[in-house]
Amino acid sequence: MSVFIVESKIPVINDAMMSLIPRHRQYVEKLFNEGILKMYAVSEDRTRWWCAIKAETEIEVMDILSQMPIIDFLKPEIHNLMFFDEAIRELPGYSLN
Repeated sequence: MSVFIVESKIPVINDAMMSLIPRHRQYVEKLFNEGILKMYAVSEDRTRWWCAIKAETEIEVMDILSQMPIIDFLKPEIHNLMFFDEAIRELPGYSLN
């Protein structure tokens, strides 16, 4: 299984795009919960977007992207990575004290 970085410029956000953002965020959360999405980021000025997707092929990445509600507003570029290191997020242990 490979990890692919996807990047795109974000156009000026209009009402049509804004109305799709809640559904888009739900889809992003679903992908995180399924372990498909490894990273998601938007630049502070909201002009660029990146995500890391775990998939077998670039075609699979394109299929995942095609289901994103805001995809019609983006022009994604897909890059297959040689490796992708990440810190494991662990929940702290519970204390009964």
